[in-house]
Order: sequence, then C-alpha cells, then structure tokens
Amino acid sequence: MASRRVQRLQRHLRENAQERQEVAKKALGYLRVSTEEQAATGHGLEAQERAVRAFAESQGYELVGVITDAGVSGSTKPEERPGFAQVLQLAQERAFSVLLVWKFDRLARHLTYAVTTANALREQYGVVLRSVTEPIDTATPIGEMVFAVLAGMAAQERKSITERTLAGKREKAAKGGFAGGPAPLGYQRDKEGGLVVNPEEAALVRRIYAMHEQGLTNRQIADTLNAEGIPGKRGGRWYPATIRYMLDNPKYQGQVEYLFKWGGEAHIEQAGQHEAILPKAG
Repeated sequence: MASRRVQRLQRHLRENAQERQEVAKKALGYLRVSTEEQAATGHGLEAQERAVRAFAESQGYELVGVITDAGVSGSTKPEERPGFAQVLQLAQERAFSVLLVWKFDRLARHLTYAVTTANALREQYGVVLRSVTEPIDTATPIGEMVFAVLAGMAAQERKSITERTLAGKREKAAKGGFAGGPAPLGYQRDKEGGLVVNPEEAALVRRIYAMHEQGLTNRQIADTLNAEGIPGKRGGRWYPATIRYMLDNPKYQGQVEYLFKWGGEAHIEQAGQHEAILPKAG
C-alpha cells in the first residue's frame, strides 16, 4: 500500500488531470484593432467578435469571454496593453486553455513579440493560440513552426510598406510638398494632404512675428498670449520653446525642410508648394 505522501501526490495528479480536462474546451477571445486599421479595412471589433464566436461554436469551445484592445497599435508589446493584461490574468487563473484571435497579427505585429508571447502562454499557462481565419494550430510543433514563418512574413511585409511610405514622403518633400505631420499654427491640411492658410491663425502668427521684431523675448511673448487667454494650436498654454520653434519654422516663409534618416541621412530644404505667411528671412 502506498504511503500517505504518495497517496497525496496521486490524488493531486488526478485533481490536476480533471482540472485540465475541464478547462480544455474553454476558450477566450482576444480582439485588437487600431483606429487606422478599422477606418481602412472595416475589420473592426464587431466583425472580429462575430468571427471568433462563430469559430468557437463550430469547434465546440465554451467561450468564457471576449477581451478587446481598441485603438491599440500592434507594435505595442502585448503585456503593455490593458486588454491583454486581463488575458494574462485569466490565463494565470487557469480560466481557459485556448486563446482565439481573428488573425495572428492581432496578438502582435512584431515577430519577436508574437512568437515569444505565444510561447509564454503555452509554457507558463498551458494556453494555445488559435486564429479563426488561419488554419494553424500552435499546439503542434508543425503549427508552431508555420506560425513563426507567417509572423516573419508579416513583419517583412510591414517593413516593405514602411519603406514605401518613407520613400513617398521623401519624394514629396523633394518637390516642395508637405511630407506629413500636424499642420503648424496658421495652416490646415487640404484634401490632398498639403497646407493651406488658416486666416485667423495666420493673423496670430503675424502678430507673434511682429512682437519678436519689436524686441520682445520669447518668454514675454508667451506670457502675453497666456495673459490674454489665447490658446495654442491644440488649446494649451504658450511656452518660450513654442515661440522659438515657430519663429525658426521655415514653413511660415514658404519653405519646407526635413531631415530624413531612412535610406541614408538626407537634408531637404526646398521652396514649398504652400503660401507663405511671413516674409523670408533677410
């Protein structure tokens, strides 16, 4: 007859096996979408949730819940997202054994983040990752390998998209176009992404320039605007650094200037396609 210690170990093993069996068919859905993706593709949270619920039902899973990260970039580490932090908490509590995602890139767009997170879920909590649109089961060695390959391909595609985007911005700047970013005070974006003068804001820009020409310091200019309750471009207070940046910005003189570091450092200073607000520096 086994000793009491062995009997306790055997009972513990049976209880663990029963617990694993009970949780084996429990799944949790994880959804993520960035604002840009939803606007561009229409694959929003509602569409992803419908797909996850339909897949769970077809596979006989008990869906214990659906957790979302809305407006969160896939380049953010999973553990740094509020929604995915809940996923990890439930995994630690052994509340589910299968994590369902619409596509693997919902977990992470960076290859390292995607693979290491999937491995951590499996090794630490016994949770396997399944995509409801990609027929790969990461619970198997082959599925794990294919997942890593797909993650690598996705990472390469994103790199190519980034390179094309940056090349386009560089070419646009070389022709005097506005190569992205928020429009500075005095301007607004047109439908083509260029700059057009905002008359009300332009008047303020000219006033700031006139105050500078009168000999006021950046601090005095900022203090004056704050005392008058005039809000900045985004509604905030004025600071000397804000004034200095404006006075040094060549866009107000009808120029564009960019320093590109991708593909070799390149400094581009060109006559802009937009209207100047201030006279050119002498």
